[in-house]
Amino acid sequence: MTIQNKTKLKRYSLYVIVLVLAHLFQNSIQIFPEILNVRPVIIIPLALCIAMHEGEFKGALVGLFAGALWDTVTVAADGYNAAFLMIICAACGVLLRVFWRNNLITFSIINALTLVLYFSTRVLFFYAAQGVDGVGVLLITHYLPMALYSFLLTPLWYGVIGLINKKLPQNYMEY
Repeated sequence: MTIQNKTKLKRYSLYVIVLVLAHLFQNSIQIFPEILNVRPVIIIPLALCIAMHEGEFKGALVGLFAGALWDTVTVAADGYNAAFLMIICAACGVLLRVFWRNNLITFSIINALTLVLYFSTRVLFFYAAQGVDGVGVLLITHYLPMALYSFLLTPLWYGVIGLINKKLPQNYMEY
């Protein structure tokens, strides 16, 4: 095994470990305190950040893996999280390859838009489509504060994934 392959294996192993830990921290251990009756979503920003560093194909695989992890603990294991994160992470990889640079500002913009899109579509598909009353109030009082709380942790996730990529760099972006 070449040094490059060993580095890739270590980097991808660390990505898997970080995503599994994020899954545990988000869904069972809950290390972040509850603020305004909400807890942050950890998996979305981490999957996006990894996709920013790995490109569209690997980003889609990361999104699929992260979403599948998340779907294992949802009440209706319908694959929504896996499909959503796979599509968003692939799109993120394309945006960074074609239009934008990989930096904290770009990650913040993509993360904010993705969080708002995720929670809006979740409310639309799972509450409004089923005729639940008060979905606007639910979105404003619960899901948007959750998105804001998740967004405030953006520099932390960018730093964690950036540290992994600094310690185990790739020589070039593989597409």
